[in-house]
Amino acid sequence: MNDEPVVQDEERIVQMAAFRVGAEEYVIDIMRIKEIINPLKITPVPSGSTFIEGVINLRGVIIPIVDMRKRFDVPQEDWSEQPKYIIVMVSQKIVGIVVDEVLEVIRVPRNLIKPSPQLFVSKEPDMFLGVCEFQGRLLLLVDLTKVLSPALFKPTASNSSVAGGPGNDSE
Repeated sequence: MNDEPVVQDEERIVQMAAFRVGAEEYVIDIMRIKEIINPLKITPVPSGSTFIEGVINLRGVIIPIVDMRKRFDVPQEDWSEQPKYIIVMVSQKIVGIVVDEVLEVIRVPRNLIKPSPQLFVSKEPDMFLGVCEFQGRLLLLVDLTKVLSPALFKPTASNSSVAGGPGNDSE
């Protein structure tokens, strides 16, 4: 017989990585993170998007880099002296996001994550999955798929992938 208590889904602990962009704090599911690195040299590429900085070469893998300050319309004047790149997996693609600071890994019960209020006004709604309170701070849970998809997952004429796929040789 198993003497362990049955844990209800809403009581399960969720681990998230907290980071700062400007003055605001955000969290993402830790299971999406491949690694956190110091900035590397970015090679600019024409993208048609104002928040794609370019690409980096991380151990032979070309990874697009998205500036979260630009994505969240945060002023650029007080850029962090030492930003970090969080390398994430989104829809089978590897993407890097630039944040001002990686804060900590937090553990909260799933039932403490509340739905995102409908007060957020944006051209692309629902960039946040929810809000949670942690140690007196409100943290916004970022929906990486929706935040990154307008720039990185547009349908194209070629079937090349963003990271690790063949290049697009057409003009």
